[in-house]
Formats: sequence, C-alpha cells, structure tokens
Amino acid sequence: MARGNSSYFHYIHFIAKRQRGFTLLELVIAVSVMSILIAMAAPSFSQLIETNKIKRLATEIEWLLVQAKSEAVMRGENVEVTISGASTTNWVLISKTASSAKVLGEVRSDNFSNTEIQISFSAETLVFNKRNGKTNILGSYYFTNLAGDKISIFPNRMTGRIYTCSVSKAIYTYAKCG
Repeated sequence: MARGNSSYFHYIHFIAKRQRGFTLLELVIAVSVMSILIAMAAPSFSQLIETNKIKRLATEIEWLLVQAKSEAVMRGENVEVTISGASTTNWVLISKTASSAKVLGEVRSDNFSNTEIQISFSAETLVFNKRNGKTNILGSYYFTNLAGDKISIFPNRMTGRIYTCSVSKAIYTYAKCG
C-alpha cells in the first residue's frame, strides 16, 4: 500500500514538471493587449457617464417641476420653484410652498459637476397655481454641459405639462425643440 502511494506522488511530480505556467514574455504580451483594449474603451465609458449624468439631471428637474405642480393642486396653495446661482456651475433649484415656505424638494449642482443652468423666465421664481397647476410666467430652464450640449426643460403654460427637448439637435434621446 505504501508503495502504491509512493508511485502516485511520483506521477504527480512528473506531471507538474511538464505543466509550466506562463513565461514572462507571454505575460507581458497579454498585459499589453489588455491595456490597449482598455485604453480604446475608456473614451466610450466617459461618454456614457456624461450621457447618464445629463439624462439624470433632466429627469430630476422634470420631477421637481411635476412634484411642484402636483403639490400646488393637492395642498390647495401655490408652490414656488426658485433658482439661485443661475448661469453658474454652483446652482440650486428649490420647490417650496408659497405661504409656509416649507421645502418640498431640491436639485443641487453638487452631483452634476461642470453643468451650468440658465433660465429664460422673466423672474427667478416660477409659481404653480393652486387651482390648476399652471405656471405664472413663460420660460424655460436650460442646462449646458462641457461638450456644449444644451437641454431645455419648460412647463407649457396652456396645458401645464412639463417638456424636455434638445436645443440644437436630437441628443441623449431628446428630440430637437421646435
């Protein structure tokens, strides 16, 4: 029995000598190929991250406006959406009740670096009416990223609906405004 185990270990040792690992040259070639593939994929990942950031910002602003509209009708009091820091990269959009100034929601630039918001409203405060949820003034929120892509979000004064579109061309799954 001991002799059987001895020959078994000898067989394993013999097989292990024939099965070597990678040579240094094979390892260097494999790492080089991998690094080239990763370098080629990196720009597409950064574009994907930027696209998702823009879509997320548009969605957050849309939902802030939809929530303000809904809360105005539901609470029976006007709701204000105010922007501070417009035309800078350090901005805040806040929705709050007009009478008690209770904050209902906010979107900050902290999560959206290098994104600038501008407004085309005649005032920095947009008021949603408590009876029908429509806004008091016409205008739009525009935001621009480093690539210069400009997205517009605006409430339709006639219907009260919130729309999002791209200013120059169809990008990020948003149609061109028009």
